[in-house]
Amino acid sequence: MKLLPLFHHTSNGVQLILFLCLVLLSTLVVMALSWMAASVVFGIPLQEIGSVMGDTLHPNNLDLSRFMQLGSQLGLFLLPPVIMAFLVSTKPFGWLGFGGRVSSAHWIAGISVLFVALPFLHWLAGINELIVLPEGLSGIEQWMRRQEDAAEVITQRFLDVDKPVWLLFNLIMIAVIPGIGEEMVFRSVLQPVFSKGFRNVHLGIFFTAVVFAAMHLQFYGFLPRLVLGMFMGYAFFLSGSIWLPVVMHTVNNGAAVLVHYLHFNGFSDVSVEDAASFSGSPFYVLLSAALTVLCLIVMVKAGHASKKEVRHSTEPPDQQF
Repeated sequence: MKLLPLFHHTSNGVQLILFLCLVLLSTLVVMALSWMAASVVFGIPLQEIGSVMGDTLHPNNLDLSRFMQLGSQLGLFLLPPVIMAFLVSTKPFGWLGFGGRVSSAHWIAGISVLFVALPFLHWLAGINELIVLPEGLSGIEQWMRRQEDAAEVITQRFLDVDKPVWLLFNLIMIAVIPGIGEEMVFRSVLQPVFSKGFRNVHLGIFFTAVVFAAMHLQFYGFLPRLVLGMFMGYAFFLSGSIWLPVVMHTVNNGAAVLVHYLHFNGFSDVSVEDAASFSGSPFYVLLSAALTVLCLIVMVKAGHASKKEVRHSTEPPDQQF
């Protein structure tokens, strides 16, 4: 008799709690191991790792930050969904959504939307920047600003490289690994769980996108990340494969890394902000929004996951498009 995975017949709520526990445990274990490994690799006493990471003038600061960033991505995003899949399914990679064939229409519309939506997303970011919290929440707003500034500083230090080998490293660290890991966490695991919980796939996609945007702790980029999260969510639901949002996520991040590298090294006059804004023209914003809607319509017309009998189509028939 074939043995079933330990949590094969568990409820939706239990699976959510199980996954959150896996994320917490995996993050703690991997980060502890990363600290110990960093101590050996960089020759820094274990008790001084934290102070070195906080000292931007230390010669090992940047390399140590890169090392710890890779460790955090492994513990927070890559391991938990894979372990979860083996605990609940006899076909773990199919459970994660790696099975199935993505249609050419989905590929074209999914990749195209990332570029045609740029002016609209840039406009949303401008709206996001205008948000001011009430005076009673000024402390929270200041904390949010500090988080945003800190994230921008470390990201800038990662991106400002002048050698192709570091460009390749950044593409792996900032595009490929997050593209795979974050999409498994949010689309493969959390989106189906939330869709079942709300008994509505659209609410599931929206709530997952909210969590996705909030998780980055860059609150003045919340709205564009929310919309990008919804793009990825519908790409997963409509194509029936995690490969489409993984590639979309990777292309989105990778394009930003490449444009910055070319601009930073003088190969191009176009910065990441220039590439996204198109001078902020209302015409381009409206055109961008219209083309974005067109891409989504193409994805809907190409069919959705429920026709392919995949695990993630858990919504009742009347909840579908």
